[in-house]
Amino acid sequence: MRFVNLIPASHIARSADPRLTANARRAVITAKAAIVAATESAKRFDRTEALVNRDGTFNRSAIMRAAILSAQARMEVTGDAWGVCMSYALKGAWAAAKASRPYRAH
Repeated sequence: MRFVNLIPASHIARSADPRLTANARRAVITAKAAIVAATESAKRFDRTEALVNRDGTFNRSAIMRAAILSAQARMEVTGDAWGVCMSYALKGAWAAAKASRPYRAH
């Protein structure tokens, strides 16, 4: 059995709505810029103070400072609320600390 097109040809858009593509493009660019800004600020801060102490414990004040810097950078780029930016920043800072723990502790 062959399937037929149930939508008439006159109702099928030949090209995408330019507003939709511009908005989608803008959203992708903003998201990429936020990720780069957050990542770069965390990397910059990580060079100044270790997120993990030599005995393997987490340096919580350093993690919080890195998260605040990262959240500020994300907020400048995206304009999101502080709580949203801080949530992403804390997740990233803790992930970076957990990743550096095996290296730093030994």
